[in-house]
Amino acid sequence: MMVVLGIDVGTGGVRAVAVDEAGTLVAEAEAGLVSDRHEGAAHEQEPGDWWAGVCKVSRLGDFEVAGVAVTSTSGTLVLADACGSPVRPAILYDDGRSAAVGAALGVNASFSLAKAAWVRECEPEVWRRTRWILHPADWLTGKLTGEFGVADHSNVLKLGYSPETHSWTHAALPAERLPRVVRPGVRLGGISREAAAETGLRAGTPVFAGATDGMAGLIASGASRPGDANTTLGTTLVWKALCETRPVLKYGIYCHLHPTGLWAPGAASNTGPGVLRTADAGAGDAEKDALAERYLPSPVLGYFLSGAGERFPFLNPQATGFCEGEAGDAGERHAARLQSLAFVERWGYELMEQCGVRTGEVVYSTGGAARSGVFSALRASVLKRRIALPRYPSAAFGAAVLAASGAWFEGDTGEAIRAMTSVCAWWEPQITRQYDELYLRFREACARRGYGA
Repeated sequence: MMVVLGIDVGTGGVRAVAVDEAGTLVAEAEAGLVSDRHEGAAHEQEPGDWWAGVCKVSRLGDFEVAGVAVTSTSGTLVLADACGSPVRPAILYDDGRSAAVGAALGVNASFSLAKAAWVRECEPEVWRRTRWILHPADWLTGKLTGEFGVADHSNVLKLGYSPETHSWTHAALPAERLPRVVRPGVRLGGISREAAAETGLRAGTPVFAGATDGMAGLIASGASRPGDANTTLGTTLVWKALCETRPVLKYGIYCHLHPTGLWAPGAASNTGPGVLRTADAGAGDAEKDALAERYLPSPVLGYFLSGAGERFPFLNPQATGFCEGEAGDAGERHAARLQSLAFVERWGYELMEQCGVRTGEVVYSTGGAARSGVFSALRASVLKRRIALPRYPSAAFGAAVLAASGAWFEGDTGEAIRAMTSVCAWWEPQITRQYDELYLRFREACARRGYGA
């Protein structure tokens, strides 16, 4: 069987899917990851652990692989020497140590630009050994091909690259250390002999440029027309929408160039379904959702963060989570967290609309939490939009579509999306008035703490 392989490196694990030309997922695997949260704002991972995960999950079966693409978290920084070896642990997207350095550059700490400038200032010996400034997908693609120093234009957006002018907009970093930039889905080379021995993939198998996890989620969702919106519900919340023209952006909102040529403004939060996994961990997701359903809408209001700091829908490096109201049991606590995430999602789309980003009546959902019927029904009522669940709502599947666009669709990502994606479930808005009232109370609770206007 001929397949393409999509690989997604997230905060909590490495995932791989094998997908045929009709868009059917025929095999998948996952390997867990751990990250190191130091006291304070530091959050790091070892790139070698990503590679070990890739080597484990890439052995999916006796398939002929037509191509491979990798996606990863946006803004995570990997610094490598001339041989591609990391010179320090990777600095994850929500590491807040570069807040002051980033502010001086006009970006927040979630940008890899801020993180690289912080390393140059605070770790000069590490900076001296750095040859390449990369992101996880860039570095892993280099591990697969043996050639480092190439990145796709979605990953380098937060490194200071403008897809509008096809140039670097910041002079904060030396040009010789920056990667060459290509469009997602472009062929970069083949699996090297060394990588073949470690991954089990055939040497010479085509490797295509990947994307950020948010962009890959947008591709997997099936969104392909102006006005289509997508929320990725992974560890964090990620907003994306498609536009024909590039909107005027406000702080916290950035704009990718979609591989089809449309613009994809978006944003990312530090809160998201990851906070659900760290709370009441003894019960399964379906069990917790069933317990929560009878408490929705919930009078218990809160903003839930697993660490300090938030980047969107408001910027506050010192922000901490809060909860107003007493939850009687685990079901009510889970209901409050689900409702909070839906309110944050609505807030984000409202801010995007203030920038002129017009979204239609449908929000496509991707990420692990997208499969929750309780959460989807809640979100539909809070957002006052239909919620669409794609057949395969994962960034790994989006990476597979990118690989397929190069392997089977002559580089036409739009055609690959239309041929390989489909919606398997819909949810309609139901209880809107009660959620409107609770949403206003939620925003007031945030405002009292200086979180947003």
